Amino acid sequence: MKYEHTQLVCPYCGSRSVIFDYETNEYVCTRCGAVIEDHLIDHGFEHRYVDNFENTRTSGSYTFRVHDSGIGSTEFNTRHTGKWLNMSRLQKKIRVEKRNRIVEKALRHLNNYVRILNPPKYVSETAGMILQKAVNGKNYKNKTLKLLAIASLYIAYKVHGIPKSAKMFSKELGITLKDLWHAEKKIHDNVKDINKMIKKDEPENYVPYIVNKLSLSERVQYLANYLIQLSKKAGLNNGKSSVGLATAAVYIASILLNEKRTQIEVAKTVNVTDVTIRNRYSDIVRSFDITISM
Repeated sequence: MKYEHTQLVCPYCGSRSVIFDYETNEYVCTRCGAVIEDHLIDHGFEHRYVDNFENTRTSGSYTFRVHDSGIGSTEFNTRHTGKWLNMSRLQKKIRVEKRNRIVEKALRHLNNYVRILNPPKYVSETAGMILQKAVNGKNYKNKTLKLLAIASLYIAYKVHGIPKSAKMFSKELGITLKDLWHAEKKIHDNVKDINKMIKKDEPENYVPYIVNKLSLSERVQYLANYLIQLSKKAGLNNGKSSVGLATAAVYIASILLNEKRTQIEVAKTVNVTDVTIRNRYSDIVRSFDITISM
């Protein structure tokens, strides 16, 4: 690949017809053929393509989900797989320094859970950053690393204010709430500034998610948020779960606006029990003297 460079002037013939040859990495005068500069260093993104992409060497984009932030390179050869297999294995070993092996192992677990949950990229990147801080310099067992990877994802959801209750999380990834809370506590102990990153768990955060899951209108969402605001002013949220108050508010709003959904339908959206909805429902109806005809 070649392109013309209009700024350079050939010192031999004075011509401005100078091109840069990517194959030889040289500036060449097309008039007299003189090589003006050679052995140039490319300070850009590392890349090399050979034989129509059969042999490829590239560096990845910057990411917290890889122990070296994705700036390391990977070499592979599709034509001579057997020949390069041992070299590929060796490269994987030497690519990870001894002090980074615990981080690399933890991030491997994290990436597995990311494939299961398929969160937004910014959530998985935040989880990677949190996990690296939590395990760096530590010597945790494999089981603990798995739990810390899950907890870092759970915290990342909270950092970005995305509704994901602990029950939903534990159910999707097949762990107990106790294990999740213990792992979360461990991250809080290891990452001192984590509390500054986490957004407060508010009932309003769950309302759009529940409304969307139940295919309800924006009017229901607006009324549910209004009921939540009234409930908070009356202190009905003190000591109560945010998700429980949110589900009850959506349930009441759907009835009042003739878009009724059953308690079980609402409960399933965020994996709470219909008993929780009934309790919060009773609190709201009694406190604000709401009359509902069933």
